[in-house]
Amino acid sequence: MENILITNTILADKISISFDLQDGNLSFPSLELSTSGDIELNPLVIKLTELLRSNREVEIVYVDSLSIVVNDSKIKLVKETLDEIYYSFNSNIDKIIVEDNDDDLF
Repeated sequence: MENILITNTILADKISISFDLQDGNLSFPSLELSTSGDIELNPLVIKLTELLRSNREVEIVYVDSLSIVVNDSKIKLVKETLDEIYYSFNSNIDKIIVEDNDDDLF
């Protein structure tokens, strides 16, 4: 089964996050995180929670044509935080898959 492709497009004042389920199903609408002021990550966490039931890992792509991550320490920190969230998501998927396989033993 294909991974879910998440593309994070970094722009001057926001990060646009798109979800490609790569399985023929309709993808979630894109999500925009404003990078001016406090960053609200709850909408992303909610979307990822919905994706947990698919039992598929996410594959992450960053598009930063203006090299904003290199030149802006706040955006660099946001990217690192996103990486941690995605890594944690994949770790939980691995646990779900292992638990499902353990159920087959009985």
